[in-house]
Amino acid sequence: MVLQYDGSAVRLLQALVTEPLRPRTTKHGKQPAAVLIPRDLRERLGIPEGELLTARQSRLERADGSAAVVVAFVDLNGEAGSHRDQHEVLRVGTRRWYWGEPGGIHRISAWREILTTSDGVAARYTREIFHPDVVPVITPSRERATVRPEFATPGVRRRLTVTPRAGRSGEPVV
Repeated sequence: MVLQYDGSAVRLLQALVTEPLRPRTTKHGKQPAAVLIPRDLRERLGIPEGELLTARQSRLERADGSAAVVVAFVDLNGEAGSHRDQHEVLRVGTRRWYWGEPGGIHRISAWREILTTSDGVAARYTREIFHPDVVPVITPSRERATVRPEFATPGVRRRLTVTPRAGRSGEPVV
């Protein structure tokens, strides 16, 4: 439900962890679009790969400081934040992610990408990676790995493979 929700998942996540989550910015700055946004989305929006875009990475943390989700925003025109915003879930999947836990273990975690438009203009690209204790990763059995067309969500490509590392060609570094 969290992965397919087409809005801010903060309230859903707070209900799952049964406590308030507070944001903490971990990175902020400008980077080329080619580093931040997948090629197919850059092409769809007409963004040159060398264009410098403002990006921010933050964590939604529990009271003990552990992360429930890592969120990366890329501002496309600085107009997001209106009640008229529309959110489109572009992709969902799983990947290995280091959560800072003892032993340096990278855990398989669910993620999603969202495009936010404001009055029909692309305003923000967001990638969220969810801690597996908050949003469990469910691996489908081979018999159920195929999604029947009547249950498929239009516009969302389901990726059931694990992305071994950030920085793969065509994927943003989060």
